[in-house]
Amino acid sequence: MPGPDVVVIGGSAGGIKALRGIFETLVDVRNTVVLVVLHRAPQYRGLDRVLQGYTAIPVNEPTASPWACSTGEVTLAPAGYHLLVGNERNPSTEPATPVEQYETGSAVRAHLTLDPPILHSRPSLDALFSSAAQLVNSVTAVLLSCASDDGARGCEDVKAGGGRVVLQDPDTCEAAVAVNAALRRVEPDHVADPAGIGRWLSGMGG
Repeated sequence: MPGPDVVVIGGSAGGIKALRGIFETLVDVRNTVVLVVLHRAPQYRGLDRVLQGYTAIPVNEPTASPWACSTGEVTLAPAGYHLLVGNERNPSTEPATPVEQYETGSAVRAHLTLDPPILHSRPSLDALFSSAAQLVNSVTAVLLSCASDDGARGCEDVKAGGGRVVLQDPDTCEAAVAVNAALRRVEPDHVADPAGIGRWLSGMGG
């Protein structure tokens, strides 16, 4: 598939601790676009600074929409917004029409929306994962500890779109509801504790 690899990561209760474990062993994302959604209330800001304390990989919250997602960086969903991803649109070489023609490129852009919460959450794991499933890029969805089913349907969409699904080992989750729901829907490509997920992502499955 063209363009950079894309890794989408989502979690809720226990997700910050799990993400820290991933960051401790995730050593090389220079050619990868990484996007993260963690459930939080709209007033809970400053998570980017917390996560930045766990990794040398730059962590950025979009301040505009659309937002160009750079390789080698983490794009974090802002509090109170759904984070969706899509590919760039390149002008077509065909003659102009009333609706301008375009071709899908391989660069990745983030979009913020105020659509209604999904499973009581905004940002939503499903919203990010399901949008990523539509990318032309190679996509890997990573579902971490979470106390609702959010993320399970998105994992199914990624798998159906030809992507890969990585799940946190339920035995290491603070809340294994989402991971167990995903296990009922898909055959994961890898299951591990957070440190193992980081190592797997560093080699993209070896």
